[in-house]
Formats: sequence, C-alpha cells, structure tokens
Amino acid sequence: MRVLLIKPPYTRLKGVGQSPYFPLGLGYIASVLKNNDFEVMIYQAENPRSKKDFVLTDADIGFDFRSVGHQKYLKSIKDKNHYVWKEVRETLDLYKPDIVGITMLSVEVASALKISQICKEYNNKCYVVWGGVHPTFLYYDCMKNREVDFVIRGEGEYSMLELCQVLKYGGNGLAEVKSLSFRDSGRIVHNSARPPIANIDDIPFPARKCVLYPESFDFKSLGSMIISRGCPFRCTFCSSRNFWDKKVRFRSPENIIKEIKILKNEFKINLVLFWDDTLTINRKIIEKYCNAIIRSKLRINWKCSTRANLIDKDLLRLMKKAGCVKLEIGVESGSDSMRKLIRKDITNDEIKRAFALINRSGIGSGGFFMAGFPEETINDLEQTFQLMKELNAAELAFNIFDPMPGSEEYEKCIKLGLVSPNPDWNDFSFWPDAHYVSNINKKDFSNYANMIAKWLYNRNNSLIFKFRRNKYYILFLLFNDPLFLIEKIYGFFMRRILVQRLRQNESNKIQGVT
Repeated sequence: MRVLLIKPPYTRLKGVGQSPYFPLGLGYIASVLKNNDFEVMIYQAENPRSKKDFVLTDADIGFDFRSVGHQKYLKSIKDKNHYVWKEVRETLDLYKPDIVGITMLSVEVASALKISQICKEYNNKCYVVWGGVHPTFLYYDCMKNREVDFVIRGEGEYSMLELCQVLKYGGNGLAEVKSLSFRDSGRIVHNSARPPIANIDDIPFPARKCVLYPESFDFKSLGSMIISRGCPFRCTFCSSRNFWDKKVRFRSPENIIKEIKILKNEFKINLVLFWDDTLTINRKIIEKYCNAIIRSKLRINWKCSTRANLIDKDLLRLMKKAGCVKLEIGVESGSDSMRKLIRKDITNDEIKRAFALINRSGIGSGGFFMAGFPEETINDLEQTFQLMKELNAAELAFNIFDPMPGSEEYEKCIKLGLVSPNPDWNDFSFWPDAHYVSNINKKDFSNYANMIAKWLYNRNNSLIFKFRRNKYYILFLLFNDPLFLIEKIYGFFMRRILVQRLRQNESNKIQGVT
C-alpha cells in the first residue's frame, strides 16, 4: 500500500513568504510507516521546481505585498489550470498513492482542500487523511468536507501507522485508533485522544531521503531538528502548549548527536536549525547537549530560539563553543501591559539584558515582534517601535496577529465578535484584509504598522545588517565553496532587481497604468 504525505503549497501560490523547508512532522510519520513496511514518500508542494517558479521571501518584498499575495493565493485556488495543481495531478499519476496524508496550518486549509479534491478526482478510492495544527483543534469542522476521509489529532506518528494498518489489512479496527476522527455509516466519530509519546527517543529520525523531487530542496532546509516536544508557558496567541502538552519531553544527548551525524555525513549539512520554541527551557539539559556536541568534534553551526529570561553569560559562552551562531528571542511587544495581557511573562529590562548578552557573546541575535492584538493601543505600538530601535539585534522580524485555532486569543476574538464562531477557512481574511484590534481603527493601525514595517525593511536589507546576519555562512562558503558563494551573491543582486520590478508593476496597477 502506497502512502503519499503532502505539505500543501501556500507561500508558493502567494509568490512571497517564508522559504520552503523540509516538513519535519511528515518526516517523522514517514519514518514510522517505512519501518513498518509501507511504501511512503513526502511531497513538499511548497518547493519551486524551476528558476521560473520563483518565490520571494518576506524579507525581500516587505509588508506592502501581503494583501496582494493573499489575494493571489485565493485566486490560484479557483484556477484549476494553475501550474501547481497540474504538478499535483502529475505527482499523483507518477506515484499512484492509495493513501494521501496532508498536514496543514490554518492559512493552508484552502490549498489542502484543493489537493483533497484533486485526489478524489484522481481516484475516488484514494483515502485522504488530514492532520497537523488546524485539524487537531477544528477536527469537527474539517470532517464536514466530504473529500476528507479521516482526521488525526495531535502527534500523528502512531495514529497514522495504525490507521494505515487497518486500511491495508481490513477489519473493524477504526474505533481502536486513538485520536482518529472518521465516518461510520454517515455518522462522524471522534475517538478518544492518544496519550503523548512518553519517550521521544523511540521515534525514528525523520525520513529525509523519502522526498519526491529531491532536486527541489535547498540543502539548508533539510538541516532542521527538534530536541523536545511540549511547552509549559502560557502565551495566549500560541497553540503549542495545547498541541504538544504542557509537560516538556526531551530527547537524550546521545539521540541528538546521532541525528546530527546523519545530517553531516549523509546530507553534508553543516548548519542545523533547532525548531524548538524555547531551546534553553532546561538549563541542565541544554548544557548536556552542548557538551555532547563539543565532545563529538562534529564542528557544526546551529541556530535556535528561546526566551529572554532563560539565558546568561556562562550559558551563551558554552552555546557558542558548541557551534551556536544565532539565537532568536520572542519579544512580541514593547509594552509591559500588552505582554501581561498575552501572558508573555517577561519585562523590557529582561529583554534588553538578553540582547546585550547575546551581542557581547559574539552570537548573532534576532528578535520576533508582533502587533495587532485585540486590546492593543497606539501607545502600545509606540512602545514596541521604540524597543525595536533600542535593541541592537542583527535581525528583527515583525508580524501582525491573526487568530489561530487552539490559542486563547482565537477564543477571545470569537467572544469579542471579531471572528465568526464558524468561520469559512477556505476564504478566511488575514491582515491587512482583516482587522482584529478593538481599540484602534483599521486605517490608523495599518498606517502605524506599515510605518514600522517600512523602517524594519530598510534596516534588515541594509548591507551591514545582511552581513551581520550571514557572516558565519559567508565565511564558511568562502573557505569551503567559493563558487557557490559567488552564485549566492549574484542571486542576491538579481533578487534586488526583481523586487524593484515587482514593486513598479504593482505601483502601475494601483495608478491604473497598463
């Protein structure tokens, strides 16, 4: 029985957004299925397949293209002849799956449904399984789509395995698969939840070799890892705590080193991105990881994220010695009162101290900011902007809040009447087409947010900050692959030219110039 696991296109359809990556969740599921004698492949439909199929990052294009990009995404969903949907059909014809599993965030629901429809057109007997963050929290809503046969909630590795075994060998075992939603004689059934996997060392490493179109993957995108699952923190805009559980489960240092060796030896990866929201959540454990990397003499560089109150000078010194080249901090807001409302539980003093420590350590620093929460005021925005300017970070990111299922802010937006109790996720409006701030009118908020974004775009794209962000990568390529470095520099300037052309085209459209 053949299983095809798909990450649906979103950024690729918008033409601008985050860089594509190897979908770790699908990688873990693929490895479990493969180890149990299923034929399985991963299709990352976000990956461009040619130079003409070009995607600009948010850093390239700036804030003002977000609305254009989202409208382009919605338009592409309705275009059955779009080249991406043609690629999906060709992929189904090539691989001929019996089961298609699709993982998604809320922004990708329309794309996931489109792929599900294509799957049923390809073969009505092909089973379609949805999983990931959005289906975990809105499984009842997802099962209303007739193209969706099953939904798996939460950690999907062993629920997906058991489902595939039932579908392959027959029997009446669907009712026994934990965290599964399915139809039984027209009635939708939601099985009880599967307990979190106690020892995550037991999960085999992601099946990075089980990718279709491997030539479409940037070598860096395969170097992502996680060291833990779970989150004890209470941030109201995030669903991580509810998805993974509030109890944190850690991998052993030996398990981490074994996977890094595979990345380095089999995939020639020298830069690892740890995706954990808070890498330094347990100081003793991160010290063990760092010492294990040092003892292994693997000589890798790595990036990670954490909270401002979970680092100190000695820990940073050890992290740098182990190869840490960039540390990003979730700041969110510059307003103490706003951070209390979203339960971020850190102060401006802690944030400033953290960035000063990171900068002095020689590790690259990054900061994540957000705005647009329901209770936010202009004064809160001003404080956020002021803190951005005070932090001497190598890179800053600024996003606008959108209510996501599984978070407390999503439920708050429903209570405040800012979001429908039953929204249409196939046509859901995100900022700047939607507005979720009660205390600031849409025009004033957009003007202020765009002012911040314009300042940030110019700052991040200046040569000095680009060099600060990429100096370790540049030096590595200079001594190991100078031709590739020249190609990357050439690509950087070509992207700048392309961005200017895109901006001029959009400006002409706005002014009615043909």
